[in-house]
Amino acid sequence: MPLWIGSCQLSTLGHPLADLAYQCMQWRMPHSSIVKGLDGLDRTALGIPTEEAYIQEYATRMGWKTIDHWPFYLAFSFFRLAAIVQGVMKRSLDGNASNERAAQVGRLTRPLAEKAIAILQDYQKI
Repeated sequence: MPLWIGSCQLSTLGHPLADLAYQCMQWRMPHSSIVKGLDGLDRTALGIPTEEAYIQEYATRMGWKTIDHWPFYLAFSFFRLAAIVQGVMKRSLDGNASNERAAQVGRLTRPLAEKAIAILQDYQKI
C-alpha cells in the first residue's frame, strides 16, 4: 500500500495541519520499508527539501511565523497511520484483504505507534 494513497484519501477530511503532518511522515519513514518513505535517501541530491524547510515554507505561505505544537500533529499522524495499518492487518487475518502484502503492512502498526510515542516524548523535553 503506497503511503500516498492514504494521504489522498484523508487529505480532504482532516485538519490542514494534520494533513501536512501526514505528508511529512515521509521524511521519517524508511525507504527500505514496505511503505516507502524518504529516510535513507539522499534527499539533497534528489532536490527534496528538509522536513523543516518544507514545514517553514508551508507556514510562510499561510502567513505564519511558525506552526505551534508541530510534534502533536506529527504524532497524531503516526497514530492515525498505525490505526489504518491495524485495520489492514485485521482484514488480512479475516482473509478479505485487497492486497497480498496486507499482513506485511499490518506489521507496521507497532513501529508506527512507537514513532508517535517517541515524538511526544521528545516534545515533552522541549
